[in-house]
Amino acid sequence: LPPKRRQIIELPPNGIGSHIDKEKRWLEEHERKEAELKKLRKEAKLSDDRELYRKAVKNLRDYQQVAFTEMSKLRHETAVKKIPAVIEHLRELLESVKKVVCFAHHHDVVNAIMKEFGGEAVELTGETSQENRQKAIDSFQNDESIRLFVGSITAAGIGITLTASSNVVFAELDWVPGAISQAESRCHRIGQKESLLIQHLVIDGSIDAKIAKTVTKKQEIIEKALDV
Repeated sequence: LPPKRRQIIELPPNGIGSHIDKEKRWLEEHERKEAELKKLRKEAKLSDDRELYRKAVKNLRDYQQVAFTEMSKLRHETAVKKIPAVIEHLRELLESVKKVVCFAHHHDVVNAIMKEFGGEAVELTGETSQENRQKAIDSFQNDESIRLFVGSITAAGIGITLTASSNVVFAELDWVPGAISQAESRCHRIGQKESLLIQHLVIDGSIDAKIAKTVTKKQEIIEKALDV
């Protein structure tokens, strides 16, 4: 198969700078709090007090669950706020290529993109019926007027072929590198004749920007280990 090329495109925080600052403040406090709880867990383990250690482990796990929920909320807010920038990028990309596959995570992000592109696009999410699922795939693969495929990373990330495009744009990110790789591979299958360009759209300074760099680095390590 042709090679993959990955790009992280850090968009300027135009109009949402205050929200990105909020993310940064939250992340700094989160890292401080988590480090403190990990230190207490380590001290409890060294003390040989089993009850103290059990409580320290529970406190850390409870905090991490709450932090995960809060981080997910912040990331969702960022994803919604950057929708205009994602749409603008997709419009510009479609001026130079015939078809694009765009992956997102939240339904409101998918819906906003679909509303903008209308009859030029098809969608596939967890809410798409089996009949419409195959219809969307076939239309994207065979109908020249359908230029954009918008899918959720989980529902559209496995078991389908989208080789009509060699351009993949991630409007949002999954936590798991494997899920991102699976989604990429919808276009990177037998029948693909061009190198695959994969773009992650993130806001400069955001939590997603940090995650994107970590995820893509892990993907490269995994692929080198597997000699993909």
